[in-house]
Amino acid sequence: MPLRVVIADDHPITLMGVRAVLRSQSALKIVGEAQSVETLLDVLHQQPCELLVTDLNMPCDDQMDGLRLIQRLRRHYPDMAIVVVTMLDNPTLTSQLLKLNIRGLVSKRGLLNDLPKAINHRGERPFMSPSIRQLLNVGHDSSQQLNQLSAREVEVLRLIGSGLGVSMIAQRLCRSKQTISTQKSSAMRKLGVDTAAGLFTHLKACGLA
Repeated sequence: MPLRVVIADDHPITLMGVRAVLRSQSALKIVGEAQSVETLLDVLHQQPCELLVTDLNMPCDDQMDGLRLIQRLRRHYPDMAIVVVTMLDNPTLTSQLLKLNIRGLVSKRGLLNDLPKAINHRGERPFMSPSIRQLLNVGHDSSQQLNQLSAREVEVLRLIGSGLGVSMIAQRLCRSKQTISTQKSSAMRKLGVDTAAGLFTHLKACGLA
C-alpha cells in the first residue's frame, strides 16, 4: 500500500510544488491538503496518514506559531512522520524544531532536490537541507548559550524578541503574568544579562529578535 501523505502550506505555489514532487514518488499517495492550521488539524482528525509535509508558519485563529504547532502534532500523532518545509533563517528555532522528532527540515529553496531525500530519510538524526545545516553551524555558539534554558523560558524569550510584552505573552500562552515574569527573570539570570537592552542584544545575537 502506498504511504498516505497530507500536505499543508498557505502559499498556493509552494503547495503546488510540494504536490508535484510527491506525485513523482510512486510509493506515496496524497490523501489531504490544507492551507491553514485549523484546516490541517481538521484534515488530520478525519484522514489518517503516515506522513505530514507542512509549512512552519501558516495562518491560525489562536495565533499558534510554528513551533507550538509541531509540538501539538507530536503529542497527538506520535507515530506520524513530519517533514517541515520552510524559509526559516533562525538558528535557535531550528535547533528547537530538531528536538521534536521530525523526519526532516527542508528549505523551500531546495524543495525539488531535498524533499524526496527527507521523505525517504531513516537516519537517527533528522534530514536537513544543506542551507539549513549551514545556518545551524553559523548560529552554533549563540544557540549553545540557550541550551541551559528550559523550553518554556526559550518560548518566552522568542515572544519577547518578536516585540510582545509580559501581559501579551501571558495571554497568548495562557499563563499568569507572574509566571511569565518569573520565567523571563530566570532566563536573564542564566544568560548573565540584567537589563532590557542587554537582553535584546543577546536575543538578536541568537536570532530571536
